[in-house]
Amino acid sequence: MTNLSTISISSEPETKDFCDTDLHSKKQLEQATVDKVVSSLSVSSAQFQPLKTTGYQLPEPPMRIRYWVHWFRVGLSMFLLLSVLCGLGGCSFNAATVTWNKAVNLVSSSVVEQIIVENTDLNPQASVDNILAVNVAGKDGKLTIFNFNTPDVCGALGCLYAGYWFKPNQPITQVFLSYLNPTLPPGKQLLAVGENHHQPLPCIKVLQTEKQQLRQMNFCFNGNRYQLADSQLLATMNKLPK
Repeated sequence: MTNLSTISISSEPETKDFCDTDLHSKKQLEQATVDKVVSSLSVSSAQFQPLKTTGYQLPEPPMRIRYWVHWFRVGLSMFLLLSVLCGLGGCSFNAATVTWNKAVNLVSSSVVEQIIVENTDLNPQASVDNILAVNVAGKDGKLTIFNFNTPDVCGALGCLYAGYWFKPNQPITQVFLSYLNPTLPPGKQLLAVGENHHQPLPCIKVLQTEKQQLRQMNFCFNGNRYQLADSQLLATMNKLPK
């Protein structure tokens, strides 16, 4: 007869060994899985590691270039500022105003006397020293505008002004003749030099009073004479800066 207690006792170590082996296998499998995950993460981390920045920098531009860039910025800023101010205040007219001088200081006395005779009844010898004039440079010669500077040639339309084209080695030619009112608000000039428009002589801007306003007229050379090209009303007299 078989002893059951003996069988049971003898089989217990075998069962224990089997459980230990199974547990050991599971631990090995888990450890292998963990190692695999860690290895994958390490590879991924290595692949996506950001590039290391280096201490290398581009060399600074030469001092000459930096100096040029600085003054270019300053010049551009000043240009934009002046453009805004001129747009608000209408300073484009005064940018190229002209200055009157004695005519005999610009051309010969004989030429001045000739112009007096051609345009007025004044005594040329007695008036020659009183005539004023201004030179305007052109592409071909110059324009000289004469101001007779006497009430004898003034009337309801203003005072007489004559412009002559002086070309090298050629007789002078009258290209402008008009009555203009020289009385203007303080700080305002009668004449200013305008654009060229691809002509031998540039345009002339004339400022005149019109009731309580100022009118700017633009006279341009057409190849033979000056003619009115356009005009516009400016600020009213009571809004002009003092």
